[in-house]
Amino acid sequence: MNVLKRLFGGTANNKPDGNRDPYGLIYFVKGNKCGAITRVRIDARNDLSVGEGGGFHVHKTIVDSKCYGQVEIDLGFDDNRKEVERSITGGEFVSREAWEARS
Repeated sequence: MNVLKRLFGGTANNKPDGNRDPYGLIYFVKGNKCGAITRVRIDARNDLSVGEGGGFHVHKTIVDSKCYGQVEIDLGFDDNRKEVERSITGGEFVSREAWEARS
């Protein structure tokens, strides 16, 4: 059993849940089409591109699973991968609480 834990990362507590995922940047977006809320994970190691004036940038198109509405987000980060700007088209950013309360 210990061999499996070492090979596959230990216990279920290591699953990325927004609190135990050191490289995951978690966002919640609500689409304008039908109001579906989607959890979006951005990997700070792999998803960020080098920005033109320094720092990093990411563009994501999110398609929800309820009505297939599209939301586009653009995020800017400084050299330390801390968010410095954000924009969204086709929806809005919402809180984790809104995502957890969705029905």
